[in-house]
Amino acid sequence: MPRGYVGERIARVDSPDKVTGKSIFPADLYFDGMLHANVLWSEYPHARILGIDASAARAYPGVVAVLTAEDVPVNEYGIHIMDQRVLAQDKVRS
Repeated sequence: MPRGYVGERIARVDSPDKVTGKSIFPADLYFDGMLHANVLWSEYPHARILGIDASAARAYPGVVAVLTAEDVPVNEYGIHIMDQRVLAQDKVRS
């Protein structure tokens, strides 16, 4: 019968690089022209979306794009059934 790992120490080959600061994480990367994305979350856990006015966000200096569900051609995803929204559309659910 194979031994389990519950309660056993497991040697991590990446530990020395992590504790010495040699590891590179996604937040450490920078490329010329790289953009930053931000998600605006609803203040309400469950609500109908009556409309989205993104004009102020689009007019903000340095903003390259503001996306809403109307801007995404395929707004559904899922592992087996495409039943989850990428961006909120019609209703906010959290």
